[in-house]
Amino acid sequence: MRFLKIVSCFLVVFLVVVNLIGHEGIASDGEITLKEAIKLGLDRAKKWNENAYLTFFTSVDEDMGGTRGETGKRYNWNLSFEAPGIEEQLFIFISRGEVSITHVGKGPSFGEIILEDIKFDSSDLVKIAKEKYDLQKGVDWATGYHFTIDGEKGKPTIAVLGNDKDSLFARITFDAKNGEIVRASHKVSVGGGLIKARLGSDESVTSKKGMAIMGGIAENKYLVVWGDKKPSQFSTTKQPFIEWSHNNGETWTALQVDNYVTHAWFDRNDQLYVATEKEIWAGITSKSKGKKILSLDNPIVQVDYSTNNHIAVLSNGNIYYTTDQGESWEQVIVPKPFHGVQITNNGDLLGLTEERKILQKANDGWNEITMPNSYEEPLDMKIINNRLFITTKSGIWIQDLQEGNWREIKVDEVVVQFINKGEKLFGYTHRGEAIYSINTKDERKPEKVFDAVGFVVSDVDSMGDTLWIATIPDYSWEEMTISQRR
Repeated sequence: MRFLKIVSCFLVVFLVVVNLIGHEGIASDGEITLKEAIKLGLDRAKKWNENAYLTFFTSVDEDMGGTRGETGKRYNWNLSFEAPGIEEQLFIFISRGEVSITHVGKGPSFGEIILEDIKFDSSDLVKIAKEKYDLQKGVDWATGYHFTIDGEKGKPTIAVLGNDKDSLFARITFDAKNGEIVRASHKVSVGGGLIKARLGSDESVTSKKGMAIMGGIAENKYLVVWGDKKPSQFSTTKQPFIEWSHNNGETWTALQVDNYVTHAWFDRNDQLYVATEKEIWAGITSKSKGKKILSLDNPIVQVDYSTNNHIAVLSNGNIYYTTDQGESWEQVIVPKPFHGVQITNNGDLLGLTEERKILQKANDGWNEITMPNSYEEPLDMKIINNRLFITTKSGIWIQDLQEGNWREIKVDEVVVQFINKGEKLFGYTHRGEAIYSINTKDERKPEKVFDAVGFVVSDVDSMGDTLWIATIPDYSWEEMTISQRR
């Protein structure tokens, strides 16, 4: 994972640079190779300090077209340099064959890359990677072929990044001096699927293994799940699906939805509502797409619904809400960037801002709901039956929105995120390592219902004494076998 950590650190520095500095020089139209980019960067670095040496190097994603690394050439490259006795570093961004941005600052240090040992260029190594491992262009993230240099232990290596024949993110690493392959690995999925667990028991069964189950609902006689059947590390919309089961998950039937699903729920009449990227549909079945009740120009960020099915949608700094099942919609501009929106059974709107303030819509604007203790900061909030639930580091606070009084519930662990399904409320702990069931009718202590260590949990619901947990795969590096020999 060192490569990803290096790129992440450098991108933080680079984003700061882009916001502070204009372009330097005039760009050309050319894509260039790794060694050509090094020469450009080194020439500029020697003007900063004649003893400058290279410490970091990577190609950078872009949408300019071109070959995207097919011939070992890219438009954009990032480099950083250091010099003896100097604490600061020189960051260089190359675009279209020109040094376009430079910045002197301080970032992570990775040691000197010995340039004399770099005998092979990206144009040479990408050919070998394609021939021996059938390496293909990246699609979802790091598009095309990418190239990085690692100077660890004084022996520079060059990695060619792309996708393997199964569309998994892959990395072929070469000895920069002799061109020999040092290692070849790809990111494989671990886990993922729908977990069925009995409340009060440690036993569980996983179905739909390897799939990215993005969400699920268990209501009366229906069980509905949605997600991606063939996810990758950087996409969960490759083979989207939504299915329901009438026999507790024994068999499944596909539902009629054109786009990937982001949220779904049932109203009190067992009518299924589905939100896609920009639309909401009502009455979805295996034989009918139902009725479209909302279509927006911008993506839907979040959806909330009350127990009597008032609906609120957050999109592009606006809230769209309905109190008549989607027959008509009102629109409100949010006063500050919202982390999420909630709607009560009375049709009142509340929002949690990105600054962790709770605002309630009033006739003349938005009023802040203050916490009982000034030092408390909301981590998340939900509304169920006109009761506001707020989780903080000290516990869970509940306010009756009509009476205005507060109550506190202590929890064994800090709940960082809520999930509500109708009148049911669940809570995740840090990193989703445990799932708690929170009683929404009284102030009983929340009960831990699932130990989620080792799982990447995306959603949870329950039906009777059965817990349904949606999980997505994690990814880890695994050695590759040679696909095709010269």
